[in-house]
Order: sequence, then structure tokens, then C-alpha cells
Amino acid sequence: MKIGILSMQQIKNYGSFLQAFSLKKNIENLGHSCEFINIEPGIQLDGYKQKRGERIRVLITRLWGIDFLKRLKYIYKFQTRFSKEFLPYLGVKNTSEDKNYDTVVIGSDEVFNVAQSTWWGFSKQLFGHGLNSDKVISYAGSFGATTIEKLEKLGIKEDISCLMSNMDAISVRDRNSYEVASTLTDKSISLNVDPVFIFDYDQYMPSKVDLNDYIIVYTYPGRIKEKSEIQEIVRFAREKKKKLVSIGHYFPWCDMTLVPSPFEVLAYFRQASYIITDTFHGTIFSIKYNKPFCTIVRGMNNNKLTYLLEQFKLADREVKAIDSISEILNTPIDYMIVNNIIKEEKDKSIEYLRNNL
Repeated sequence: MKIGILSMQQIKNYGSFLQAFSLKKNIENLGHSCEFINIEPGIQLDGYKQKRGERIRVLITRLWGIDFLKRLKYIYKFQTRFSKEFLPYLGVKNTSEDKNYDTVVIGSDEVFNVAQSTWWGFSKQLFGHGLNSDKVISYAGSFGATTIEKLEKLGIKEDISCLMSNMDAISVRDRNSYEVASTLTDKSISLNVDPVFIFDYDQYMPSKVDLNDYIIVYTYPGRIKEKSEIQEIVRFAREKKKKLVSIGHYFPWCDMTLVPSPFEVLAYFRQASYIITDTFHGTIFSIKYNKPFCTIVRGMNNNKLTYLLEQFKLADREVKAIDSISEILNTPIDYMIVNNIIKEEKDKSIEYLRNNL
């Protein structure tokens, strides 16, 4: 069958790339042809409208500092590699053609998160509207920080309820999304893991990286900025005599900044001594490759990250006090339990796709 994927594949982000790549490959491995559909922008919701010049303001904030040229160098390299190398390799095109599909899969990533400022706003397309397809399902979609209360306040709860009720099958990836979807529709809701967990990337990854004795810091600009957080991370690295390596983004307090390919990112994770992250996919990469890690959970990603850690019996990896980083990273993880959960969730997810495509 001919399958279309409607996801966050246009986003210049390693996690977005790798989840989209996995979903495409898993669908192809089930015997289907597959391609991506780009998001069609919808309306900008009150309170979440992208302000004029917002991207320029964010860029200036990221560049501002005595090390302006270094910051500019890495931002340019990151943006250029994604545009010219990574997204074309994934199969992302600048425009979408109006094609007919046997099934469209919406997901994964935060495809249902309307309570955020994005260029696409509230796109009904992401809830199945106007798709030229015989069947519409979702796979591991997330509402992110969007709750029923927010949907009611925005006045779009009934719209989304109607749209999702017309979908043929609904799969989400976290507890909040399950609760929201269950409230919006009487349909049975499946809980499935992010696609990164269900694909073996080994054939695409380098066998090893030319770097040893390092700690990965996996975050986005403007996230790890408190002096106490930076000091504790640097102190732990010095204590362990390890280099601090930032993936994708430049931070002056890290020893190195790398802008690898998405598959090289996974190789760096696999070979790292420790991982410190405050992101969803940084946590997934750490779990997937059985690494000692800790996760700083923030308000913007609390819903999905706390559930992720609980799901894999790793709630104790959450950094609740910044001075606990050392204790958490020095505490070993029983990855036999974790890997059994990964296997069960992978089998369950493949079965969902097989039954619903």
C-alpha cells in the first residue's frame, strides 16, 4: 500500500529526524511504500501567535555574547547541514503534492500540541482534516503541554474532538496525551513508544567515534543557563576527568561542540561515559544505548518526560535538585529490566502498525 507520514520531519532537530526515519523504515519493512507529507499551516491561536520578528529575536539572543563568532559558526553549520544534507536524505521536500494515499499516519512527535508558538499554528490537517487518504491513523502522537483545560480555553476542544473521532485508529505516546485523547473521543486509544525505540540504526551508524572519555550534554540553547546548573555539571566532569561535549549547539562552558549527522549522534551516545540532558529524545537515546544518564525535567516537557521515565522504571534518573547530579550518575541502572520493557513495547508497536496500516 501507499502510505503517507504527516510528522515533524521538517523540524531541524536530531530527535525529529530520527523518529521520522524510524517510522518510515518500519512501515517500509512491513511491505509498504512510504513518503512524507509536509504540514499545511492553520490559524494562529490567541496567546500562541508567532510574534513578528520572533525568529530574529531568538537568533540574536543565541548569538549575543563575547564569543559571537563561535556561536554564529555553529548555528550556521547546524542549520546548513540539516537543510542541505540531513532533510534531503530523510526524503523531505520543500513542497507537498496532492496525492492519494491508502493510509496516512500522523505522528510521531508533538503533532497534537496546539498550545505552543509554531509557524503552523492550529493546523486541522494534523488531526486528519483534508487528507487525500482512504484511512487516517496516528502513531505515538503527543499533545505535549496541551491539556483539555487549554483546549477549552482556546475554544477548539469540540473541533478537535470531532476531527479525532473521524480517525480510524489513534495511538499516543504519553499519559497526558492518552488522557486528552480519551476525553475527546470514545475510540480505543493505544499507547505506543516513540519510533526511536523500535528501530535498529546500527547499519547506518559508524561502528565507533574518534573520541573517548567524554560526557554528552544534550540540550537546546537557552535551557541550561542557571549558574548553579552549569557549575554542577562542570564540577562533575572535572571530578571524573571527562570532556564535556555538546551535540549540535555551542555552549562556552563545554569543552567541545560537535555537529554530527543524526546517525553519528547515536554513535556518540553509545560511546559516551555519561549523558546529561533535559530533552525527551536525549533521554530516549540514553535509554536505548543503556547509558548512565540524568534528566533535568522542566515545565515545558514535564508531561512527556516524567511519563517516559516512569514507563521504563527510571523515575530516579530525574534531577529534582541540581546538586543530586553526581549521585544520580554514580548510581548504576539495571538495564536488563529496561531492555525487557523496550522489547515488549517494540513488539506491541509493530503489531499496532501491522494491524492498522
